[in-house]
Order: sequence, then C-alpha cells, then structure tokens
Amino acid sequence: MIALTPNKFIPKPLKGPALPNRKSIQDCLKFDRAEGSLIELANHKEAVQELTSIRETFNKESSNYLLQSKFNRLNNDFQNKDAKSKQSINSGQENIKRTFDNIKNTVGGFSEYKIDWEFWTHIVNDYANVINTESDKLNELIMKGIPKEFRGIIWQLVSKSKNFQLEEFYISLKNEQSIHEKSIKRDLTRTSFYTSIEQSNKGIELYNVIKAYSLFDPDVGYTQGMIFIAVPLIMNMNEAECFCCLVTLMKEYQLRDLFCPEMKGLHLLLYQFDRLLENYSPILYNHLVKQGIKSSMYASQWFLTMFAYKFPLDIVLRIYDIVITEGIESILKFAVNLIIRNESNLLNLKFDKLLEFLKDKLFNIYITDEYIAKDDDTVTSPTTPTANRRFSLLSSKRSSVSGTSNGGPSTGLKYYKLDELVHDSMSINIDPVELVKFTNEFEHIYAKEKAKAKDIENLQLENGNLRHKIKDLESSYANLNRDHVDFVQNMVDIKVTLPEVLNDNEELELEIENLKKELTDLKSRIKETTTSEHGLPDNIEDTIHKLLEINAQETERFANLQDMYDQFLFEDEKLTSEIKKHPNNKAWFGRWK
Repeated sequence: MIALTPNKFIPKPLKGPALPNRKSIQDCLKFDRAEGSLIELANHKEAVQELTSIRETFNKESSNYLLQSKFNRLNNDFQNKDAKSKQSINSGQENIKRTFDNIKNTVGGFSEYKIDWEFWTHIVNDYANVINTESDKLNELIMKGIPKEFRGIIWQLVSKSKNFQLEEFYISLKNEQSIHEKSIKRDLTRTSFYTSIEQSNKGIELYNVIKAYSLFDPDVGYTQGMIFIAVPLIMNMNEAECFCCLVTLMKEYQLRDLFCPEMKGLHLLLYQFDRLLENYSPILYNHLVKQGIKSSMYASQWFLTMFAYKFPLDIVLRIYDIVITEGIESILKFAVNLIIRNESNLLNLKFDKLLEFLKDKLFNIYITDEYIAKDDDTVTSPTTPTANRRFSLLSSKRSSVSGTSNGGPSTGLKYYKLDELVHDSMSINIDPVELVKFTNEFEHIYAKEKAKAKDIENLQLENGNLRHKIKDLESSYANLNRDHVDFVQNMVDIKVTLPEVLNDNEELELEIENLKKELTDLKSRIKETTTSEHGLPDNIEDTIHKLLEINAQETERFANLQDMYDQFLFEDEKLTSEIKKHPNNKAWFGRWK
C-alpha cells in the first residue's frame, strides 16, 4: 500500500484578513447552554420527584399495582381539598355506609345471592385498611365483578364522589337551558338504552345529567362519548349521584382530557398503549408499524367509550368496576390483552385485512362457542349498530344475564366469555412508574409537536404576509412593465422619426447659413447705398445720435408752443366770459367785432 502524506494533497489555506474576536459570541453560547441545562435539570428533578411519589403509592409485592396506587392518589387529592369539601364528602361517605347496611339487612339473608357480605362490609367500613392488608383478595373480588346490588355504592365509596353540596348544585343546574340540548336528545334517541320501555325514566335522568354537565363544564360542553360514560353510572345510582360521579371521573380520573378540544388525554392513552404493546410484543408492534397501522385508527373508540360501543352493558359494568378502583389507566390492560391474544392472526395479515381485523374481528376470540358460526365472517355482535340505531348500550336477548356476575341466578347464554376476558386482561400488571415515564415522554414529544405547530402557524402567517407583498410587487411590476412598454414604444417612434428630424435640422442649418450670408450682403449694400446717396458719415451711430438730439430739441420747442397755445386759449375764454357780463356794450363789442 502507498501511504499518502496529508501535507502533499491538502492545499494550504489562503491568507486573508484576521477574523473578528468571537469571545462575546462564545460567551453567549455558553450562557444559552447553561440556561438550557438548568431548565433540563429542573425538569429532571421534577420528574424524579414525581416518580418517587408514585413509587410510594403501591407495594411491589402486591398482585395489582394500579389498585393501591389509585387509592393513595385519590386519598392525597382528598387531603388537599378545603375543609368544607372534606366535610361534605365525609358526610356522603357515611350516608353510603348506611345505605349499604340497609341493603345488607334486606337481601343478605337470601341464599341465592352468594355474596361474601362479611368482606364487602369490611371494604365499605374500612377501605383503606383492606387496600393496605388484603389488596390481593380485593383484587380477586373485583375481577369477579362487584355485585349489582351495591355496585353503585362501591363506586361512590372508592371514588369519593358522594357530595351533598354538589348534589344541591345539580338540582338547580339541571333546570337551566343548554345550547347542547338538541344534540343530546338526538344522540340519546339513537340508543337502545334510551328507547327501552323499562328504562324510560332512567333515560330522562341521563338526559338531565349530561345537560347539567355541559353547563357545569362549558369548555368541554357535550360530546357523543359522554353517553357511553354516563350510562353505567345512571344504571347504578340516582341522577344527582350520577352527576357527582361523572364530575369526579372527569376531574379526578382525567376523563375530561379525553373530551377536551385537543383530546390530549386520548393521545396520551394511545401513546401509553403503543409503548406497552412494544414492551409486551415487540414483534407484533414492529409488524403494525411496518404495515402503517397506527393505534389511533382502531383504538380511539376503545378509550373514548370504555368499549361500550362494542361490548354489551354487562361487560361494560365489569370494566367500570376495574376503571373506578384502579383508574383510567386500567383500560390499557383490556386494550393490550385484546391485541396480544390475537397476535398469531395479526402477524399474518397485511394493511387492508389487518385494519379490518383490528376494527371488527379482534373481539371474536372471546365469543362463546354457542355463537361461533362455521364461517367467521358471519359472527355478529349483539351490539352491532344498525342503520336506524347507531349506538347500543344494552345486550340483546341472547346475551342478557339476570342476577349477579359472581354467583347470582342467571338465565340464557352469554355472547362473550366475560370472566375469561376480565381474567386475561387483569393478568397484565401495569407498573404506575412505567406509565409516568411514558407520560413524561409523551409530554416531551407533545411540547415539541406543539412548538412545531406554533412554528408552522407562524410560518403560514408569515407566508401569507409574503404572498400579500408578492401580489403588491407583482402589481407594481405590471405597472412598471406597462410603463416600460410605453417608453420602449416612444423610443421606437423616436428612432423612426429621428432621421427625418436630422434631415430637417440639416436643411434648417443650411438655410440659416444662407440667411446669414444674405443678411451680411444686405447690410453691406445698405451701407454702401447710404454713404453714396446721402453723404452721411461713415459712422452711422453718430448720425443717429445727432438726429436724436435734433428731435429732442424740436420736441421741446413743440412743447413750448403748445404751452403758449394753451395760454392763449385760456385768456380767450376769460375774455369771452367778461364780454358776456356786459350785454349793453354791444356797440363796443361790435366795433371790435
């Protein structure tokens, strides 16, 4: 090999003027870097503190992290409320406990209701102690489903939503008018829940609750997804309690972020879902990415409706049991579980079939054997929307279930394998610390995207201004171009007429020369003629001066004669007037006459 010497092939730099001192610029750059580091350090410290506080909300040895974490976070939020709100909520909690005791005394003796009344009583009276000491057993009971006899009571107890002060406010608020009334009525009449005869009263209450919330939170107002959120609530409590629980879910459980105009909460759930799917099944995640499938294409309705758009009401109620006790993050368990259970089918599909499967056939894996047709395409859900009824929140007759989901009497067959669905989903134990990390990642990305959107907006505004300036310049250019054309035309005309003008000029100059010659000859002839005929002196100017002097003398003499003439006239007039004064002296006058 031949070694190349750098000095032989790299040209020497050309000598030029010395560069200015860059110390001030470097100092500014150091300051910017230092300031950015301080901001990044502050954000890092805040994130570390948040992660530390989240770690303290659950026990790593438990079987479900979200259950403990949600309770402790709700309890911390409760401690930060003002004294009046605390008192109102505590009064509501005591009222709930009394209601539970009444239900227990009423139906507790019936053997057909296989309910562990002792443990549920312990839950109602000391939920905090159960969370800290028997969270695994509590988790197992929640997985089986909260008994329908006191499901609404447990929901209000866990979420701390019972608030007499807010209930009184609702009573006055529901009588107010809302700009969303027509939209709410239109959407409600398109649901099987609202048109059901036995649920007609609940339909009116549901309308009142949603209308009241649209007035309570005008920034959110009303969206179709609120119907799906409020239906399970109104089915298990009165309308005032439903309103309080809806407000709590929106505020304390961050459901409000799902329905705000920017829908930031929905984008956060989708991002967390993608990250969890990437962790649980990297192969499937990469396959979806390669096929151009985004989670927003199929999973948005899952989170906006808590799967109520697809599943019948009994499944939605079981999902609500978990969401209220564990937080909105628990909905990710169902989403991740559905994807993972269908992994083998999804990996064999391309874009079109893949998206169709994710939207329509992903749930078929939990359909009971009694409803599975020979052709998978003929499998239909009892909640499949029809042309005349867009929303459906009640299960059909073939999937209806009476009694409780944990041992009560039941008739008919279930369309979905409910217990299997819940068990598989709850087996996915999501770490709250991991979710916080995902949230921090999302906030960082969201801030960047928002800054980019702001920059794009500014660039679009600047582009609009530049377009306006360009139009003005184009208009000015058109005017200048038109003037230029006229000028060029004038130049052409001048060039065309210039030879004629030059010829005329030459002829005029020649004529002037001839006239000058003629004038000179004429002057010479006049001089000769004047000298020969009148004997005038050679210097004609002297002669003119002399003639002028003679003229002046004659003029003066004429002026004197004129004065004398005027004097004579005056004397004549005077004499005539004297004669007229003496009329008797005519003889004397006659003599003179």
